[in-house]
Amino acid sequence: MKLLPSFRMTFLAAALAVSTLGLAAHAQQAPAASPATTAAVERDGSGQSLNDLYQAALKEGGALTVYAGGDEVTQGFGIKAGFERQFPGMKLNLIVDLSKYHDARIEEELLRKDLQVDLAHLQTLHDFDNWAARGLLLPYKPIGWDQIPTAYKDPAGRFTGLFMLTFANSYNKNYVSADNAPRDYADFLKPEFKNRIVIAYPNDDDAVLYVFDKIIHKYGIGFIDQLKANGVQWVRGTQTPRDAVEAGKYAISTGTSGAFVPVESSSLRFVLPKNDPFLTWAQTGAIFKDAKHPAAARLYMSWMLSLPVASNPRQFPIRQDVQPLPGFKTIDQYNTSPEDFHAFMSDRARVERLKSLMERLIGPVQGISPLKD
Repeated sequence: MKLLPSFRMTFLAAALAVSTLGLAAHAQQAPAASPATTAAVERDGSGQSLNDLYQAALKEGGALTVYAGGDEVTQGFGIKAGFERQFPGMKLNLIVDLSKYHDARIEEELLRKDLQVDLAHLQTLHDFDNWAARGLLLPYKPIGWDQIPTAYKDPAGRFTGLFMLTFANSYNKNYVSADNAPRDYADFLKPEFKNRIVIAYPNDDDAVLYVFDKIIHKYGIGFIDQLKANGVQWVRGTQTPRDAVEAGKYAISTGTSGAFVPVESSSLRFVLPKNDPFLTWAQTGAIFKDAKHPAAARLYMSWMLSLPVASNPRQFPIRQDVQPLPGFKTIDQYNTSPEDFHAFMSDRARVERLKSLMERLIGPVQGISPLKD
């Protein structure tokens, strides 16, 4: 994971609630910050407040380029609008693309010694370990850093989780009752869902691949044959199936993101498995050591982790001092492990084997990039 009214984002799904952030549906809505979260002046690891960082960014020139992992161009519109609205005079060039394309773009810029990006927040968590080991990142402990779990950040501040993302199951409430909603993966084999299922190619997206790795581990490889026999439309991009389900073209999907607390006017509903494992990770951000606009990058990271933003998650909160949404528990009470996903992403040989396996099972990826459809 268009974004807002129905939460369609792939790269900012759960955390960016920046005053009326109209991220097209796969990302998140942005309610205004409450007075309670804005009373105290928060400071970063160097003692700088948001205003201090803002003034420094203006003196630097007021420009910033961010590469954001996602699969719809519109997913950046609300973030850009929210950031520039809160910080007049700042110009945010936020480029949305699949994380696997962004990391290649960054490598090319590094080799050409023409780094255009200042900061990146991506799904490809292994990239941050690699860039840190190569000395390419600028250490920075943004506002809220002390409240970020140790597992989601580098001890030296070279990279930090900025928001949490969860992939699970979606359904259209006009065609599927809450009692019959697909919770565990075996529900996708129900005869009433035949030819009404849409899922992103797991061999095209490592997050969806992780979900299918868990499915095969629990149910065996034969489950994929059964799923195919029940009629699945495979598509590119994790927002694509959510859009199709919301539009009523299909009834259910898995490997997508969504709001834990739904928008009542939307036909889309997002549900967590009852027993099966599901995917959650910390979308991670870092500033490059040779960034042209390091002050603006510091402002952006601190803004994203500041309480007015982080206290309004659409899924699990990333800050430990922010309570779960009503009706939900803390993340450790669920069958999901961000640390396990980080380990999965770091084992590139395993990932490539699984991609080849899934291509053999369901066929090669077809269609143009979801950002160009």
